Amino acid sequence: MKKKLKKLSKFWWILVLPFLIPSFNRLIHKGFFPTQDYIYVARIYQMDKSLKDGQFPVRWVPDFRYGEPLFNFYAPLTYYAGSLVHTFNISFLDTAKVLYAFGFVLSFISMYFFGKELWGKAGGLLSAFVYLYAPYRALDVYVRGDLSESWVFILLPLIFLGVLKLSREINGKNIALLSLSLAGLFYTHNVMTMLIAPFFVLWIIFVVWKEKNSKLIVPLLSTSLLGVGLGASFLLPAYFEKSFVQVQHLTDGYFDFRAHFVELRQFFSTFWGYGASTWLGDDGMSFQLGVMQWVALGSIPILIFIKRKKFKKEKILYTVAFLFFVFLFSVFLQHNKSTFIWLNIPLLQYVQFPWRFMAISTFFAASLAGVLALLLPKMRYVILGVFVVLLIIFNYNYFRFESYYEDSVDSHYISSETLSKDDRLPKDYLPVWVKVRKSEKITSPIVIGGEAEVSNFTTRSNSAKFDLSVSKEATLEVPITYFPGWTVRLNGAKVNLDDPGELGLIRFPAAPGEYDVDVRLENTPLRTVGNLISFISLLIVFYFLFLFKRKGVKKHISNK
Repeated sequence: MKKKLKKLSKFWWILVLPFLIPSFNRLIHKGFFPTQDYIYVARIYQMDKSLKDGQFPVRWVPDFRYGEPLFNFYAPLTYYAGSLVHTFNISFLDTAKVLYAFGFVLSFISMYFFGKELWGKAGGLLSAFVYLYAPYRALDVYVRGDLSESWVFILLPLIFLGVLKLSREINGKNIALLSLSLAGLFYTHNVMTMLIAPFFVLWIIFVVWKEKNSKLIVPLLSTSLLGVGLGASFLLPAYFEKSFVQVQHLTDGYFDFRAHFVELRQFFSTFWGYGASTWLGDDGMSFQLGVMQWVALGSIPILIFIKRKKFKKEKILYTVAFLFFVFLFSVFLQHNKSTFIWLNIPLLQYVQFPWRFMAISTFFAASLAGVLALLLPKMRYVILGVFVVLLIIFNYNYFRFESYYEDSVDSHYISSETLSKDDRLPKDYLPVWVKVRKSEKITSPIVIGGEAEVSNFTTRSNSAKFDLSVSKEATLEVPITYFPGWTVRLNGAKVNLDDPGELGLIRFPAAPGEYDVDVRLENTPLRTVGNLISFISLLIVFYFLFLFKRKGVKKHISNK
């Protein structure tokens, strides 16, 4: 009988799966839905189109106005995944729904493994459910429509798990876990990378201190650097080429961080809305942590006090204390009392919304919740069951859209007319050469000086070709936004470009003659270096995995 029960226990996850469905079942609906970010479907489409044109890594999207270096600055991983999903003949609208559902399910799994490493199986499940059914998770998907940030929740537990596992055993699998998870974060969300970075460093310091083993510093830091190397293809251009785009739009006006601090009452309020974040706490959206999340956090210190004799010498208390500290710090950074920190760290201003730290608060609150299974070991599965039921009861109505557009189809979101409308597109990554944005789009090269004729104009996502007949020295303007890396060749010979006009389009001179014109986006030296570093770093990860699998190399660190 015991053997049969043991075999059945291996399939516990089958019992768990139905309890995940309430987080995403509202996605299974005809048509589409309104969210604050409505451009992500178009981004998936542009990524797919660019990949099919042979662009890799994808940096340029061709149909946003006259083309923009979107994925040179906007983390692309979620959209690569979207293109992969779309290859299964799934519409772009349904692809977005699939990606959201994956975000919920995969984040549950990743949090389970992190919680299990801290508190055991029951604790891992408890942490995972508290993580899944957090109101901010619903806000991200069903109100904001932040596709990329919804995937950060998958990576956050894996990064912290990677540090923990590597500190206990150095092997290829753990090196790959930490480095690839970090790289995944870099390629998923720029802003969340900034927010998570200081907490990641604090976690490393804590783990080294807790293990009382300074020898851990080298493998943890070197593996983290390996993750940075994997991300170099994106990180280097995103940082060093940001002066080429209009990043001022990221922090001015509505996006001034001072307008978006959270009031203390809002962390506890159960208000829910589909409006915007506004000045003076009069927000139309919710910034609550969650009723059951607060119940869990409030119960932990009480139970520790009651059981203080039993746990007095347990290292587990250090972990609980650390997680409480970073949780409270992440909450503090959302309140206006932290303004002095925001003003003294200029990079933080690109975060735009201090309440984005709620993602980190949600993670640490869920991480802490799992310790209840250790504090009440005989009741751990009862606590788990009660929490799961109450989490769904309290939060289920948050996991829904305000309304649906029953007749929505892909063309409503990805048509050339939609993508060329300037008022609907963000201006964050518009090249600085664009001074005037014209609503009526030019569709073929024009002669702005001299005499010439253009024919057979064709375009791809990162190139264009046409025939040019010049009878009198001329200047041509191509309907592609200028950005470093764009080149023009006449009959194979590279020509020097003229300064762009007010529309910021590519201009070049041509002497009398007949030409095959080839316009193409090429790598700058910086992009080439970034690609090379990422490729070498990937080879190193494969090397460690290969070494571990073939030779079984394992190394435990000891101070003895």
